[in-house]
Amino acid sequence: MKTDLTLMHPPSIYDFRKRDVVAGPISELVPSTGVFEMYPIGFLAIMSHLTSRGYRVRIDNIALKMLNSTRYEFNEEILKLDTDYVGLDLHWLPHVHGAINLARIIKEFRPDIKVIMGGLSATYYAGEIMRGVKAVDIVVRGDASEIPIEQILEGKKLEDVPNIIYRQNSRIVDNGFTFSPKDLDYQTYDYSQIIRSSIRNFDVLGHLPYCDWTKQPVAMVLTTHGCAYSCAICGGSYYAFKNSYGRSGPIFRSSKKIVEDIMNINNQLHIPVFVVGDILLRPEKDRDYIFSQLRREGIDIPLLFEVFIPHKMEDLQKMVSVTHDVSMEISPDSSNEKIRFRNGRPYGNKGLEKFVQDFLALGGKKIDVYFLIGLTEQRREDALEDVDYSRKLMKMNNNDERLFVFTSPVSPFLDPGSRGFENPELGYKLRFRTLMEHYNALENGRTWADFLNYETKWMSREEIVNTTYDAIDKLLYVKKEIGYIDSEELENSHQILETSRLAVNLSAKGDYGMLKSGEALMKSCGTKYTILKKEIMWGSGGGKMKKMIFMVYKYLQSSRE
Repeated sequence: MKTDLTLMHPPSIYDFRKRDVVAGPISELVPSTGVFEMYPIGFLAIMSHLTSRGYRVRIDNIALKMLNSTRYEFNEEILKLDTDYVGLDLHWLPHVHGAINLARIIKEFRPDIKVIMGGLSATYYAGEIMRGVKAVDIVVRGDASEIPIEQILEGKKLEDVPNIIYRQNSRIVDNGFTFSPKDLDYQTYDYSQIIRSSIRNFDVLGHLPYCDWTKQPVAMVLTTHGCAYSCAICGGSYYAFKNSYGRSGPIFRSSKKIVEDIMNINNQLHIPVFVVGDILLRPEKDRDYIFSQLRREGIDIPLLFEVFIPHKMEDLQKMVSVTHDVSMEISPDSSNEKIRFRNGRPYGNKGLEKFVQDFLALGGKKIDVYFLIGLTEQRREDALEDVDYSRKLMKMNNNDERLFVFTSPVSPFLDPGSRGFENPELGYKLRFRTLMEHYNALENGRTWADFLNYETKWMSREEIVNTTYDAIDKLLYVKKEIGYIDSEELENSHQILETSRLAVNLSAKGDYGMLKSGEALMKSCGTKYTILKKEIMWGSGGGKMKKMIFMVYKYLQSSRE
């Protein structure tokens, strides 16, 4: 079917199916695989906005198609594609290899199609992309690209479209970065568009957000653009937005729109919703409206709330009472308060411990607590002490099985635009800084240790890698000791970690012939993970979604017949 815009999501490494690449634990704590096949929520916002204005837009998850079939070839699909524009996301930097390769292949096989690239990393590296990646025609800067893209599609003169840098014959024209909307209520996250577009384009797989979405579906609702905090490693922080992405502070979507988006998901798809951004940081009147209105509307799907700091029990009580299944996640990053404060998390352990206890006492369904490895001022012993603190936190709460504690590396890249990336005084030593240096690392590297774009004054790259394996393994044994997992789960997860560690060590020695015996980057959606991967999943919804997907498949099958 003819489309005005096809939004394509690339894999992290374009040719991952032909290479023995060891992803290691870098995707253990996200729903997607190490190919990072989960496309950004901005795709849905763009599709919802443009479709409401009469444009024909589809999502094409190339990463997921590659994972799903070894026979899938992108160059064959691009030859058949009937579209005027392709939009490629380069939101997070780990997609740099996939995004650039997709752009090059599009131009090789279909030079008539205009290639647009957008996202935070594309914004940061806009000039370098236009100078060095001739296959990209336009880069759209900023965290809200719906309106500039709409203006491109409607045929507005490119010199009048804000935030873009583009090619005009042999010249590169830069319109500057001037458009940063302060009112975000024009944005909608209409998940029913995924189903409708799947039917219109005879393509269910290309619209799915990640491998297991039909089995464990989760929708996301974005509540804010920008952030009030400047965590040292985060490319979405206050510091990064102020200096690189055109916002001097967080901009909140209205409470009415948030309720509308959540209730649309509740009524149409009935799947769990991840509410992105700390709602409890909003004015009390706004958050009370959200909670009371959701109760009044009769919401009955699981909700997962992200919080940035511990909150008061009375605020948690309002949140937990919204629906029957409320979960929460918080990232203290380190159990060492000095390290935590240095990295931008302004609260102590007592506040964290009370917050966890309060949430469980109020009947919360699940709470996830995340620690990180590779922080400013963090040494190996600090990261291992995080595991000891995790044991303490679990025992303080009587080994309550609703509390899940995790540790993972800051990887594969320190975010461009973050304080750590920009300020040497924070102690990060960057191995790659430019766009193409990151691209070449993914092009030539074999393991996640090769991809790491930094080490610190306190830990070398080798120490970060080894400490990661040791800390995750130690945490697994703690969970077995306390009774969170059984012996079989422990052994399976331990073996996965040790096989991955072996592969990294073999690669470091140049023993590439033996690398195949290690844990290679997944070639399909069925790849096994450690127990940590299973523990991050939450919610009990999805019944209506499974029926709907089945109906779509049956419809497409009958239509072809």
